[in-house]
Amino acid sequence: MGNQAYIVVAGVVEIFKHVDGERISLANLRKGELFGEMALIDNSLRMATAVARERTGVVVIPRALFYQSLGDSNTFVHALIRILVTNLRNVHKTYMRRARSVDDYLGAIAYFLERLHRYMEMPEAAEVSGNAAKHIERIDAEIRELRSIFADHEDERQSVLGESDMTHQGKPEPLDVEKLLSCHNADSL
Repeated sequence: MGNQAYIVVAGVVEIFKHVDGERISLANLRKGELFGEMALIDNSLRMATAVARERTGVVVIPRALFYQSLGDSNTFVHALIRILVTNLRNVHKTYMRRARSVDDYLGAIAYFLERLHRYMEMPEAAEVSGNAAKHIERIDAEIRELRSIFADHEDERQSVLGESDMTHQGKPEPLDVEKLLSCHNADSL
């Protein structure tokens, strides 16, 4: 349950996650470091597992204490904290969905090549677009050739990147500006 966060007061806590059967260590936390705070703030599921790596002590911060500490801080502060947590979750999700298979790598290269090609169409790229276009076309041809070479190859690693992993990073919870302004005058923001 994401109803409490923890501060390490002694020892070491490892934070890790399993992604596609692979155990990925995210951090080793020591005295004074906090974990579990994101689920406490946004009431979402835990994103990772925490395990003590040696004799360890923690201070438990229950959700009620967290919100009591925030007290009457304005609506903007509450919304800002939720937005920051959403952004951090999206960054984490993107990082964890890194390329694993040949298809993932070729797809990622093709995606970034397309983004570069779009940039070359912008006015600010005019001075380099002529020379760069030739190289982009060559790289694109090489990607097509590599796809052909790997077409019948069975990569045992599971592809994890979908189109949404390269085009959509998620959207933070929008601020309700009218509600914000009705609770506080503009000078207090």
